[in-house]
This record gives sequence, structure tokens and C-alpha cells, in this order.
Amino acid sequence: MGSMSDCRESLFYRKVKSCIEKYFPGYSSEGGIHFESTCELTYGNSGFRDKYKMDRCDLQNVLSKSGILLGFLFIKYNYERLKMYRQLGSEKNVGKIGKHYNFYNEKRNLWKNVGIVITASHNPHNENGIKIIDHNGRQINMIYEEYLSDLVNNHLRYVKNNQICTLDDIIYDTIILIAKIFKEEIHIDLFDNTSFNSICDLDDTIHSSNLHNILKGNICIGFDTRNSSVHLNRIIIESLHCLNIRKCINNMCYVTTPCMHFTINFLNGIFIDKKIDHTFMEKGEYDIRKMEDDLDFLSKFHLQNGESVWELYYLYCGHLEHTMECGKGRGIPIGNVLGVGLSDGIPLKSMQKEGESAQDRREHLQDRCEHLQDRCEHLRDRCEHLQDRCEHLRDRCELPYLCAYNSDQFYFDYFAYLFENLYNHLSETYDKIFSTNCKEEIIYVDCSNGIASLKLDNFKGIFTILKKKIIKINYIQDEKSIVNFECGADYVYSKRKLPINTPLEKINSKFCSFDGDADRIIYFFFDNTLAEEPSERDAPCNSVTCTRSTNYGGDSNVVILDGPKIACLFLKCIMKMLLSVQVQEERNIPESNISLSICSIKKLDINIIHTAYVNSAFIDHVRDIKKNIRWDEGLFRYINLNIICTKTGIKNLDNVAQKSSIGILFESNGHGTIYVDVNHLNEWSEKLRITEEKHFVALKKYLLFFNQTTGDAMIDFIAIELSLSFLNLTINQWNKFYNPLPSYYINVPCPKKIMHTIIPHPDHEKYLVEPKWLQGKIDQVVKEADAKYGRCFVRPSGTENIIRIYAEAQSVSKVDEILCKVEQAVRQYMERS
Repeated sequence: MGSMSDCRESLFYRKVKSCIEKYFPGYSSEGGIHFESTCELTYGNSGFRDKYKMDRCDLQNVLSKSGILLGFLFIKYNYERLKMYRQLGSEKNVGKIGKHYNFYNEKRNLWKNVGIVITASHNPHNENGIKIIDHNGRQINMIYEEYLSDLVNNHLRYVKNNQICTLDDIIYDTIILIAKIFKEEIHIDLFDNTSFNSICDLDDTIHSSNLHNILKGNICIGFDTRNSSVHLNRIIIESLHCLNIRKCINNMCYVTTPCMHFTINFLNGIFIDKKIDHTFMEKGEYDIRKMEDDLDFLSKFHLQNGESVWELYYLYCGHLEHTMECGKGRGIPIGNVLGVGLSDGIPLKSMQKEGESAQDRREHLQDRCEHLQDRCEHLRDRCEHLQDRCEHLRDRCELPYLCAYNSDQFYFDYFAYLFENLYNHLSETYDKIFSTNCKEEIIYVDCSNGIASLKLDNFKGIFTILKKKIIKINYIQDEKSIVNFECGADYVYSKRKLPINTPLEKINSKFCSFDGDADRIIYFFFDNTLAEEPSERDAPCNSVTCTRSTNYGGDSNVVILDGPKIACLFLKCIMKMLLSVQVQEERNIPESNISLSICSIKKLDINIIHTAYVNSAFIDHVRDIKKNIRWDEGLFRYINLNIICTKTGIKNLDNVAQKSSIGILFESNGHGTIYVDVNHLNEWSEKLRITEEKHFVALKKYLLFFNQTTGDAMIDFIAIELSLSFLNLTINQWNKFYNPLPSYYINVPCPKKIMHTIIPHPDHEKYLVEPKWLQGKIDQVVKEADAKYGRCFVRPSGTENIIRIYAEAQSVSKVDEILCKVEQAVRQYMERS
């Protein structure tokens, strides 16, 4: 890197300086720089989360730095690929290559996508955050988490080490840190104007390729239904502009978090990842491009950001010279329907006519803007004028496709395609099992006023096949609809209360609930046979908010089926299919063939992965399943069934599940999925000569129906209903798999500096490594209260400044006793610290 003066004079420095300063957290400059918040933000289990304010706040700082990291990842994965692309032809033929060289035909996507979802999941509506998705469709690794944490907290660390400094000093140090990461990881000197401008070349080249190829390469940005999301989205865009990325920004807007994970993995690995069914694309029946009617569904909901979302989704293209291509498909992309510029420096798309120069197009755009200003009293009254204007433009010219960007529609098409194949195969293999087992039923779905409100209807066809009528509640139906307010999976699960707007008269119905970004699902129903519990049990100790995880307290006649119950349901389906598989005996195979001895076949590991929050009754139930299987006969000689406990946080369960042949992972809160090691499964089935055996094919289709990148509430919802029909179970029968012990967990507010001193076991968190004094107190309390069934553990939250205390025991009173005494011990420790 050059000298300090050279750095400050570079194009990059001038661009990024204003952006960093603009989104710094609140501070005062009297007697030096003092930031309002002096606590560093921690990258939690899924990313940063914090309260949102329109004024300077930590969250805006997080988003600006997240945009930098996103740009860094996109450039890193594609910079060397630019050279590969150039090898296909000379500079003068790049455009020609873009039109005639289709990477879809080469079974690969040359360019890599990365993504981000702006969401705080189950947190309150006034909070927001980010989940960053790496090129493989999973969360970013620890290295990139640390990079982002360094960027987000650099201002605090600099002030701590340099008490006498200016704001300019802090900004300079932050920019140096950004440049250092680029230099070390990608070998790009951002302070060298030539190197910095090469990113523009990368942006242009990928965008040109996107226009002419089925598979796209972009930075994909999405969000849930929080009102702050559009503003935060634009902060990311502004940060990307500072890195010379303007065209390869795909504002997908409203998307579920699991959909974004899937989208990135699909686009980057459709012909590489064997877990993706590439026949979906080879049929040529589906389109992944944005279309004119993509957002028509928004008119059904009471969304405050509707107009801004339209602007982001359709009209942003980075600059006016935006090339497009004509074609046919499921709709007509919007192009520049209104011809109006955005207020935040984001220009609209211009319509390109053949042979028209850039200057002519600009003048044409200005003429149309003036024309519309004369005709419309309010240019932003989009709903009233959109249809007439579109038809007027259709009469004048053939609208082109907005084909450089993908929508999320192919996610729904893909899983509908998988479902149809799975449903038909199961029906054929198991003697038309669904014709008798699928029963007409109403399911009430609490959408938590989150993203599922907007997206669940896309699977209506599947639920029709399963004979299920879906009635949504809390689906952004009016101005009172607030995401996660007295509704949603976390509210129902943790407080054990019914979500608002639940039809209480439907006591014999089935209910389920999603969280704000649709990666959690729990089921519940009414059971009037449960005894009423004393109201005072809703808050043991009367000192903290008590949250429940079983059939006790809260609305006492509500039965909750959580993540472990879901895992058991899926496990029973898997075992039923495995029991059906016909294995050819060793004696019937010629000696020249591969031996089927146990020693020659690597066993298939079916791992049930959970956290310390899981109820002990679940562990006992899985052990009972394991005991009832004859492991020395047939196919089960080549299978292991393991129960594995990990640290809390889905990424910790993911790490174990990805190493499993079949990994069934569910947190108690309903976040989970099933992962498959396809390579091992294929090798295993080939050696056993069951690859084409119809029951094994059914099992494989079943396993690969699950989202292979993250927990997905909507896909889990479909899989649950399919599994219940396959096993011919009612929700009551499902619930009776096991009876959980009474269990509660409580939250105790705790200063961040003290939280860092409370250290659970790094592998499973079942007990504390430090402080030993506190763990000794916990052990003593449990032994005195319920030595046989009692259990308690303490852990700091990964997303909030609270200590969580979980306890279970033989009775409610004993659980209360454990919680009260352990809470007292925790508070005593905090006072001593």
C-alpha cells in the first residue's frame, strides 16, 4: 500500500470515507471522540442483531460493514474467474461470448453468488440484524465472522488504544483495515486506482454474462417484513457502490431466510452438488428471472414499505446504461414502467431502442419523466397508474426481460417439483398409501406477521394434494399487524401461550406457528384433559420472566410439539422405509461380486443431533427406538443410530450434521432439517446392491426433499404433513410418542462483561467450565431438589445480554425450586463479580 497521503487521495478512500462516517454509531466530539455505546457487538449464532433507530445507531454501522464484507466475498470468489472468462476469447469478443457461450450448457455457473438476509428472526419488531450466506449456501465461516466483527467494532478498539484522536483518525484506521483484508485475501490494492477500477470491469463482465445466461452471479439481498429493512437494504447498496459494485446487486426484497440459503447454493452448485436435482432445470419448464408480476401478491397485505420495495425490486440497476434482452416466459419484466428516478441516488432503468445512443436514451428517459409528471398528480401513486402505463408501453414496443437477476419463484417451483416426484413414488411403492391416509383437514397457521405471511400461498398446490386447507392467522392483514408481537413460533414455544387471533372455538383443530423469517416451526393443539395449573406458576420466584417449554404453565390446555417431536416423526418415517428395503442375501451373490460382509461396508450413520435444551424424555424415546431394532439382521447390520449433543446454535448442529451420513438436527425451538451425505449414501447403496430398490429410492427422495442448506419452516411444514399421512398418524398420536418431563427456562439480565466470565462446556454446554463455584452451587441445588430426574444448566445467550437458566425435574414444584435457587446463585455471582 502507498503512503498515507497516497491513500487519502485514492478513489477508494474518497468513496468509502463518506459512507463509513455517515453510518458511524452515535458519538460526541467534546474533549475527544466518545461513542454512545461502548460495548462491542458480538457476532451471535446467526449474525448481528440490535435495535434499529433512524438516527445514528450500532445497527446502521453493522449494515455498512456487512455491505463491505459482502462485496469482499463476491470479489474474492469471482476475481480469478474473470481471467478464466477472458480465456474464452479476446477482449473484442467478450460481448459475443456473452451472447453465444451459455454456461448452462457446460453444466456449470462460472460466477459465484453470495447473499444476505436483513432479519432479526424471532426478535421484537423494533430490532433487526443480518444473516450472511456464503457461496455454498451456508453461514460464513469463523474467519469471515472475525473479519466482520473487526470492522464493526474497530472504532471502539481504536478509541480504547488511542484516547486522544479525531474522527478522521478512526475512519482512516478503519479504511486501512478494509484495504488490508483485500490485500491479504484477494491481492487487490484498493488504494491503487487501476486495481480499484478493475472491480468495475468485474462488475460489468459478470452483469453482461448474467444478461445472456440462465444461471446468474450476483450479490443477493433480501429481508423479512420489518419496516426498517428497506432503509438497511439501501445502506448495503451504498457500501457496495464504494467497492465499485453497482450492477451485480440483486434486490430480492421479501424472501425467507431458508429460501436465500437455497438460492445461493442452487445457483452456484446446481451441476456440482449431487444433492440438487438438476433435472429440474434440464426440463426447461421453469424460469428463474424476475418478471413483471412477481410482486402482484403484495396488494393482498398491509405493508408499509410497498412502494419502496417496488423501487428496489424492479427499478434499481446501478446506472442508466442497462442492457436487456427480449424473450418469452411466465410474464413480462417491468423494465422502466413509470420512468421515475429514485430519491436516494438510485436511477431507474431506461428502455433501450436498437441503435439508440446512451445520450439519446438519457434524453428519452427525461422526456418520459416530464410526460408522466404532466399526466400524474402523484408520480408515486403506483397502484393506480401501473396497469394502464404497462399496456400503453406494450402497444409501443416489446418489453424486454429483466434477465440479469433471479427471483425467488424457482425455489417454490423446485420444491413443488421434488414433492410431486416424492409423493407419486411413495404412492406407487406403498400401494397408493395416500389415497386412504390423506384426510381432509383444516390447519391454522400462525405466520407471526412475518415473511411466511407473504410466501406460504406459493405452496397451495401441495397442500391441495395433501387435502389440507390452510387458514393463515397473523399474516399482515391490517395496520395492527406487527411481526412477532404476541405471535410466532418463539412466542408460543417459550411463553407457552396462544398467539393472538387464534380461533379459540376451533378446539379440535391443528395449529402450527412460524417465526419472523420462516426458519422455525412448532405445532400445537388444544387438550382439555390437561389439568389447570395455578396462575402463580407462570412466574416462579416473581423476579424474572419465566418461559416454558412443555405442557406446564401459560395456557395450560395447549400442547406444543417442538423440534424434538418433529425429529422423532421424521426418524420414524426413515426407519419405516429402511425396514421396507429388500436386501439380497450374501449366499445368493456370486463370489466374484463385492462381498457384503460388515467389514467391507462403511456403516451408514444416522445421527440425531440436539442441544442441551432437549427434554430428557426425548433422549429416552430415541434410545427405546434403538433398542427395538434388530441390529444384527438385514439392512440394519450396516447402520448406526447415534444421539449427539452439541452447543446451542444452529451452526453448531450444522457442523455435526454435515459430517453425518444422515443428520437429523432440530433445536427445541423448531429450527431444523435433515442433511444427507449423498456420496456416502450412494456408495453404501451400491455395495449393498439396493440403488434401484424402490423402497431405497423412496428413502432417498424423502431425504433430499429437505432443504440441504439450513432449517426451513415451510419445507418442514410440508414434510411433517406428508410424514403424518405416510404413517397414518393424527396430531394426538404424534404427541404421544413420549411425555416430556416438566421443564422451564428463565432469562436473567446480565451485564456483557460478566456474561463473558460464565463459560459452558465448549462441546455441549451441559455444565459450566467456569466459574467452578457457580457450577458447584447448581449441582448442589439439583441433588437436593430431585437427584433422580433433576437437571439444570446455565449459559449466556448468543444474541442478547441475558443468562438463560434451564431446569427439568419430575414435578413442576421441583422445577420451580431448582430455578429459584439457581437464579439466586447466578445473581450472587454477578454481585461478587
